[in-house]
Amino acid sequence: MMRPTLLLMLLGLLAGAVFLAGCTAPQTAGPPVTPVATAPSATAPDDLVFLTEDYPPLNYVENGTIRGVSVDLLRGVLRKMGSSVASDRITVLSWSQAYETALSRNNTVVFATVRLPEREHLFKWAGPLGSDRKVLFSMKDISPVITTPADLDRYRIGVVRNDSAHLQLLGLGVNASRIIAYPTVRSLISAMQDGTIDLWCYGETVGRYHAGKVTGDPNMFSVVYALEYQDHYYAFNRNTPDEFVAAFQAALDSLRYEPDETGITEYQRIMHRYFGVSCTAEPPVSRELVVSLVDYTADALMQDAPGTIARVNAGEHPFWDRENRALYVFVYDTNVTIVAEADNPRLIGVNMKGKTDVAGTPFREQIVERALTEGTGWVDYIWMIPDRNGIYYKSAYFRLVKGSDSQSYIVASGMYIPCDA
Repeated sequence: MMRPTLLLMLLGLLAGAVFLAGCTAPQTAGPPVTPVATAPSATAPDDLVFLTEDYPPLNYVENGTIRGVSVDLLRGVLRKMGSSVASDRITVLSWSQAYETALSRNNTVVFATVRLPEREHLFKWAGPLGSDRKVLFSMKDISPVITTPADLDRYRIGVVRNDSAHLQLLGLGVNASRIIAYPTVRSLISAMQDGTIDLWCYGETVGRYHAGKVTGDPNMFSVVYALEYQDHYYAFNRNTPDEFVAAFQAALDSLRYEPDETGITEYQRIMHRYFGVSCTAEPPVSRELVVSLVDYTADALMQDAPGTIARVNAGEHPFWDRENRALYVFVYDTNVTIVAEADNPRLIGVNMKGKTDVAGTPFREQIVERALTEGTGWVDYIWMIPDRNGIYYKSAYFRLVKGSDSQSYIVASGMYIPCDA
């Protein structure tokens, strides 16, 4: 007679095999490239819950209401999926509580979570919804000079328990004995004030927000070192159904890449609502790179217009730079229709007359009109930096060219305007 324990094990293996055989959208190892698929149909699990932390402007509580960039995106995604999320389905906890619960409880989502290689196998992922970078703060009147990660081993560094900063510092080679984990950002700041630690590592904007709450002065601390930008995601417990995660991802992509009748995506509106318009101290694209890419594309169109358009629309390098995803080219016809777009294939064939940026500037029409009268030049507008939070001041360089098919095209590419411009 078969033992009950063995029987249960065999039944569990059989159930797992049936479940895996029915999965239609397994998760990939890396972040997605701009997709074009429509959202598959999926029903949210009855016990699905969302956990987050107080990390403004991504997620926070104001006057008893949970709001923020990632919260508004979450609600938008679920609406697009035909679902809604009640307020009691979103809970704000300390980061360590939220993170550990999502690891252990089925059908639990923790956000906004930095997707790191060390975490890859721990969750199923949907995103990105933006990016952020951690910085190291010191007391304002004691600013050590840190030029390399090796310099950090001279200091006691505080982090929030389970925060990505801990893993990033270890990845840079910082000695684990120099890193001290605290349960909350408030306790982290308090430890800095009483001298228990020398530096603390957290997101810059949010760190200043919490510094103001704890000390009364958001500029109490100085930034002495910055880590690399990292992408934020919604992190699903591994037992969340694959088909629901895939549907969630497709709906998020739609919010991010599909503009409405005004030419704006819901993602851009949300970013503008919380961040306004920003400049960037370190523009990812230079003026010279933009001009060079436009000239290269124009020359290619003169040699082989159909082939070049196909390559642009396929997102091939260098039309979408594989090393710098903020550098890409787009092409209009004389009627302001996008005939080629390296960054967002959903826009191909869309007529952009009357469509604006989120501030109401009809920059696409301005580009075409000026190209037809002046041949080349620059037009200013505001736009996203791919995979980063916020809306930024941007300027597009354009050039009118006659293709090998005797059609006129306007080739353009943009650069983000630096803060000191």
